[in-house]
Amino acid sequence: MKKRTPMAGRSFATYTLTDTTLFRMLSLLHILLFILAGVARVFAQGQEQPGYAPYSKARMEQAILRYESIAQSDHWHTFPDTLLLRPGDSSLFVTQLQDNLLLTGDLPLDSSYNTPDYTSGLSTAVKLFQRRHGLKPDGVVGPNTVAALNVPPAKRLEQLRINLTRYDSTFVKEQEPYAVINLPEYKMLVVDSGQVYLQMRVVIGKPTLKTYPIHSKLDMVVLNPYWQVPTSIAVNEIVPILRRNPGYLAKKNMILERNDSGSWVRVNPWEVDWQSINRANFNYRITQLSGLDNELGQVKFPFPNRLPQYLHDTQAKALFNHPHRAFSHGCVRLEKPVELAYYLLSRGSGYTTEGVDKLWAQGKPNHYVRVRKPVPLHMVYFTSWVNEQMEVHFREDVYGYDALLEKQQIQEPAQQKAISLTE
Repeated sequence: MKKRTPMAGRSFATYTLTDTTLFRMLSLLHILLFILAGVARVFAQGQEQPGYAPYSKARMEQAILRYESIAQSDHWHTFPDTLLLRPGDSSLFVTQLQDNLLLTGDLPLDSSYNTPDYTSGLSTAVKLFQRRHGLKPDGVVGPNTVAALNVPPAKRLEQLRINLTRYDSTFVKEQEPYAVINLPEYKMLVVDSGQVYLQMRVVIGKPTLKTYPIHSKLDMVVLNPYWQVPTSIAVNEIVPILRRNPGYLAKKNMILERNDSGSWVRVNPWEVDWQSINRANFNYRITQLSGLDNELGQVKFPFPNRLPQYLHDTQAKALFNHPHRAFSHGCVRLEKPVELAYYLLSRGSGYTTEGVDKLWAQGKPNHYVRVRKPVPLHMVYFTSWVNEQMEVHFREDVYGYDALLEKQQIQEPAQQKAISLTE
C-alpha cells in the first residue's frame, strides 16, 4: 500500500507524521545529539593507547554517558512478555522498538522510521541488539529479546558503572601477547602484534562450580593428557555407577588406585565394596588414561594457580553451540585447543605446526612440553564492555558477582552514614 503523506491525513492509525510523532522524533534527535556531544568530549579527553584493547576503560566511560542520557529520557519502552515480532510483521510495537534501538545506536538515524512495518533494516538492528546481549541473532523479537529490552536503562547504567570499577582491580593491559578469557562472555582471545591472533568460544564452570577470575600465565602444554578425576566427581557421579557396574572403569579406560600409607596402589574395582563407599571414607583416586575417549581430549593447558583450574580440549563439542555455556565442573573447555597449542609451542620452543603434529603422533601419554616464552593469561569477569566498534555489550551475571558488588556499594554509604552519626 502506498505510504500516505502528512497532508493526506493526520490520524495516528494511518502512521502519518502527526504532531505527536514529529515531537517524538525531534525529542529523540535532541537526546541523540546530546549523547554524541558527550561522547565526543570524553573521547577527546582520553584517547586509546596503541594496540588492541578488547576491554577499554575509556570506551566504558563513553558508554556510561550514553546510558545516563537514555536513563534520564522518557523515550524508553517496555514490551509485553508475550510479544513476538518477525520480519514482515506489522504492529504498533514496531515504532516503540525503533525508539529503543535508535537510543542504543543499533538502528541508524537514516533508517525508515515512521512505519509500523518490521522491515529488513529493523531486523538488522535487532540482530545487532541480540549480538550485543549474547542472544541468538535471528532477528526475531521473542521472549529472550523482550527480556533484554525490558531491562531498564538505569539498571544497564548501574551495570556499566559496576564493571568500570573492575578495570582498576582486575585487568591491567599487558604488553602483548596475552590471552584473556571473559567468563560471562564465554570467549577467549589471544592478542598479539596489535591484533586478535586467535579467538574461540569457551565453556566455563556451572554457577555451583565456578571458574574463578585469575591472573596467571600459559607456560605448559600437555599432549595426550591423563584426566585425574576430581574427588567430587568421583564420589558424586562415578561411585553411584560403580555400585551398579564396577566394569564401568575399564569401559572408560580408567584405572583405580588406593592410598596405602602415602603410596598409590592399583586396585581391581570388582574387589571394592562400593555400597559402603562414601565421601568420608573415599580413599581412592580414579585416572582416565590417554585416548580418543579421554574427557580432556587431545591437550590440556595447566597454569600456575592455587585452584584445580586449567584449560583443556573436550569431547562435548556440541556445547559450544549454546549461547550460555556454564556447564563444566570449574575448568575451561576450549573450542580451538589445537590451534592454541600450535601458537604457544611456536613461541621460542622451536616447534612448527608439523613438529607439534609429530609429537602428537608419537602417542606419548601425558606428555608435558614447556612453553619457552609464557603468555600472560587473564581470566576476567565483565558483564558489560564496549568493543573497538563502540558496541556496548551486556551479559548475564552468571556467578552473581555484579549483585554482590552492587550490594557492597549500597551498604558502604549506609555504613559511612552510621559512623558519622556516632561521631
